[in-house]
Amino acid sequence: MNGVKTGKNFEGSRVRELREISAAHRGGAKKSGTIDMKGAVQSAFAFTKDMFPQAKDIRLEEVEPGSVGWTVVISFSTGEPGTLAQVMGGGAPRLFKTIAVDSTSGKAQSLKVWKQ
Repeated sequence: MNGVKTGKNFEGSRVRELREISAAHRGGAKKSGTIDMKGAVQSAFAFTKDMFPQAKDIRLEEVEPGSVGWTVVISFSTGEPGTLAQVMGGGAPRLFKTIAVDSTSGKAQSLKVWKQ
């Protein structure tokens, strides 16, 4: 049977489990219909780009699981630094936003100003 394909899958349950874990870490298959942390961050970034088309240099600040999903804090700049900021060596001012992402649908549920 060297090189002959039988069409049967002899994969064990442990191998299937490892494949599912690997796919989840790559952002592929989601376990029981929920999104993982990476998926929540990707959703928050896409939402930010949609809501703030002028956003530049989007950065991830915080991610935290919540009761019904994920809380993702992002920051971004919206323009060029002012003259004083350029002289002082600083960049454009950054805006900080908190985005709640539903763990089932992966859609943004709310957008708030981030408060430390």
